[in-house]
Amino acid sequence: MKKKSILAIAIIVLLIILLFPFKINRLKDGGTVEYKALLYKLTDYHKFRTDTEYVEGSKIEILGKEIFNNTIMHHIEKDPETDKRVKLEDLKITAKNIDTTKLVKFDGVLYGKSNALIDYVGDLNKSIGKINFLIGEEYMPKLDGETNCKELFNASVLEANGKSMILNVNNEAVLFESIDKENIKKKNGERLDNAQNTEYSSFVGTVLEETTKYMIVEPNEDEEERKSSDKIKINYGTDHIDYLYGVGRKVVIFYNGFIMESYPAQIETDNISIDGYEDFKIEVKPSNKIETKKILNNKDLSADNQDYNLYFYGLDEVNVIVDNKTMSLEDALKSGKMTIQGIIQKANKDFPNATSYDDGGSVEYHYEDYSIIKVHKLDGNRDVYIGVPSMKLNDLKL
Repeated sequence: MKKKSILAIAIIVLLIILLFPFKINRLKDGGTVEYKALLYKLTDYHKFRTDTEYVEGSKIEILGKEIFNNTIMHHIEKDPETDKRVKLEDLKITAKNIDTTKLVKFDGVLYGKSNALIDYVGDLNKSIGKINFLIGEEYMPKLDGETNCKELFNASVLEANGKSMILNVNNEAVLFESIDKENIKKKNGERLDNAQNTEYSSFVGTVLEETTKYMIVEPNEDEEERKSSDKIKINYGTDHIDYLYGVGRKVVIFYNGFIMESYPAQIETDNISIDGYEDFKIEVKPSNKIETKKILNNKDLSADNQDYNLYFYGLDEVNVIVDNKTMSLEDALKSGKMTIQGIIQKANKDFPNATSYDDGGSVEYHYEDYSIIKVHKLDGNRDVYIGVPSMKLNDLKL
């Protein structure tokens, strides 16, 4: 009885040795996988022969002899509009931390392979779509489900939100990020309008810690990102070498990918503003009296320790529309959504030939409903005035 048990165990061990694959090869020919055991070899084909032909199916060999083969040659129909497609060689694509040679189009959005690594904990077997049309490496994807990369052909889409997506590529989760149409130009400088115009998400936060490669910020209390975490690490993906933003400074973070769930939470972006939002609208309420009111001291607002004051001249209120919200200018400045420097930068763009003085460099900017004066005197006065449209530097009696 004991000898029979030993024999049975020996047979089982032998079968395991003979039948269990000791080597699995994943070939870079489009997705073919080889399973090799001592007794047999199983090949699961997904092999490209040309850009328009690929082999799919399985083949089994036992002791080197083929006993099963159901491989089929498939032909990929070329789009009759192929010759009218945009060629990559005619484009200049600028997208930081994205491999712009590996492109896919899904749900109307153009994505490129991100250079960022992810630790994906979702289900690799789920799918919300498939990348199932190969157009050739030289063309820009135009329709949903297209790719110009053989490696991505037949990959399943695990997640996509218009800003980033995750593909299952040979049973590995790979991150892709959307490419804004503003980052795609023709070689002659013209805009290309066949890519989705991706909107960035954004929030304001205070710098808590930083190096030249990342910063950690605390999102403002009213920001949606605060619900994810009270600390978010911003990975630049590059080295700023000798530049730091300044601990304690408020910055605007623009991003178009996932917020990684860790602590601190993490975002991959190098799009950061120290001057608040560029897009804002100023609305004023005139006063019955023409008088000067001190509103804020910039030294209390920023980490750069510049000491100048903000005044209103002949105005009761100054409100702004910024980040899709209406608030007082004071609150916008305190929150970091706007800065005095940002206001002056916008005024310089709006009035490239603004009135300037030889007192050291003071400048007047006259809008329809209000005026801005940036004082720049030889005695060091750097104050800023927002006032009635007729306000002049001489009215301020400096």
